[in-house]
This record gives sequence, structure tokens and C-alpha cells, in this order.
Amino acid sequence: MIENKCLLCESKNITTVEELDTKIITDLYQSRANINVKQSFINIPTISLCECNSCKLRYYYPLILGDGHFYEQLQDYEGYYLEEKYDYLEAAKFITSSDDVLEVGCGAAFFTNFIKPKSYTGIEFNDKAIKIAQSKNINVQKEFLEVHAKKNAEKYDVVCFFQVLEHVENPKTFLESAVKCLKKGGKLILAVPAEDSFITQNVNFYLNMPPHHATRWYDSTFSSIATIFGLELSKISHEPLHKMHEEFYQKVILFQKIRKTLGMPFKSLEKGFLHTFLYGMTTIIAKMRIMVGSKTKNVVGQSVVAVYQKI
Repeated sequence: MIENKCLLCESKNITTVEELDTKIITDLYQSRANINVKQSFINIPTISLCECNSCKLRYYYPLILGDGHFYEQLQDYEGYYLEEKYDYLEAAKFITSSDDVLEVGCGAAFFTNFIKPKSYTGIEFNDKAIKIAQSKNINVQKEFLEVHAKKNAEKYDVVCFFQVLEHVENPKTFLESAVKCLKKGGKLILAVPAEDSFITQNVNFYLNMPPHHATRWYDSTFSSIATIFGLELSKISHEPLHKMHEEFYQKVILFQKIRKTLGMPFKSLEKGFLHTFLYGMTTIIAKMRIMVGSKTKNVVGQSVVAVYQKI
């Protein structure tokens, strides 16, 4: 087995936060998303959620990532691919008409609807998404970022990627390649699920686990990225709670309040009659609270955007 060290800073000063039963993860993907991930966990009964004590990155060990077929199945998941989202609106504020832009993992290049740069290049591996983008005469290529960086060093004013970093096998190499593509003074813009949000309190949140996500990112880790890769951290912005996630938020917060009252410690994975009963009860209450217009003002949503400048 590969040595357990931080995927970002390579420190071996690691804490195991929790051991997770892969049978429960497999069952959750099957029952809630109708996706079979058994092949991903063959001979792996448990995985560890780890935290680096140096850069605070959280990651799963051993590393398990979904293949192309896995992501094809996720395309049918409601709300998985959004044509408009906070990440795009926030990132667009930092892009001008004189910028050459590279978007990594661009999908069907929906981000181009929000910007008017000098030039746009997207790289993507989903053939269906590439065809959609190319049918609109958008420059999207099927290429690894590391390969693209070797041919396009210091070419771009902006390199961006949205909800991509948490999926990659080697975030250190990925970020090194992204920075290599940037001109001096250029901007790196990234968006990831916000570990500093209510989603960390969600029990059985299988989409924040392998084979979907490999890493989890706190705001504090963004400062480590700046130090490691020679960047200046310009801004961190959190998405306000999205309307489509209001019921989800209510359910998570209520569920944890009830568990705390009953003296139940937090666990990322849970099964059994009591869990099922409490989950069902909070689902009903959450729906009722939404119906009566329960306020969720100033609640931090699921996504966070970090903007850097190359020194």
C-alpha cells in the first residue's frame, strides 16, 4: 500500500479522524443514487478520513477515485451539473476582456456564458461535454492539465477550475501544473466544497466520500496553497446558502441538534433503526420549516471560492 502522507504538502504528520466502513458507503451510493461502486472497494473493508497537521488538508486513505463510467452515471443526478452557479458569478468578477483564460475540467464550458475574455481554452475528459462545447465553437480540448502545462507555460492570465480539485488524484501536481500555466501576476481561481460549512455535519453524506471526493478543504488550507506554490491569496468568498439546498441545510442542522440532545457523538456514517427513525423525523420537520418560511439568512452555503495571484 502507498505510504500515508499528505496529498498537498507531503507531510507525514497525520491524524486519523475517523475510520469508515466501505460497505455502508457502497450501500448509500446504491440506495440513494442507484450507482454501484462495489468494484471500487474490493478487499478494502475500511478507509480512513485523515487530516494533515501541517496544512490541515483532509483526505481519504487509501486513495479511491471513480472512473469515467462512475461520472457518466452521476450526470443523471439532479442538480449535479448547474449551468449557473455562485462559483461562476464570483470568478467572473476577476476576469477582464484582455485576459487569456484556461478552465480545467470545464465540462460543457458553461462558464463562458459569464465572461468575455480575450481568449478562452477549456480542457475536459467527458466526451459528451466536449461535443456540446465544440458544437458552440468553444475551444475545448481533451487533455491532461500536466501535459497542457508543458506546452503552455506562462501562457494564461487566468487559470480556473470549479469543483474539480476535490476529485483529483494528486492535488500537489495538479496545482503545480496550474501555476505553471500562469503568467507572472496572473490569477488562479478555484472553487471547492466548503469544509467550513454545514456539510461537514451531515451524516451519510456519501457524495463527499470516495469514489466521488478524495479531499476536503478548510479555508485554512488555502493559505498553505499560497505558501507551497508561490502565490498570494487575494480573496476567499463563501457562497450564500442556495435556495435548492435550504431543506438540506435544515435537515442537517436539526438532525445534529437532536443527536446532541440524546448524547450521540458525531459519526460520518451511521445505520440502524434509531438513525433511520431520527433521519425520517428530521426530514419531515425540515419540510415543514421550509413551508412556513423558516429563515436561513446569512447561512454559508456549500461552495467556497479562493482567488490567488502568482508572485
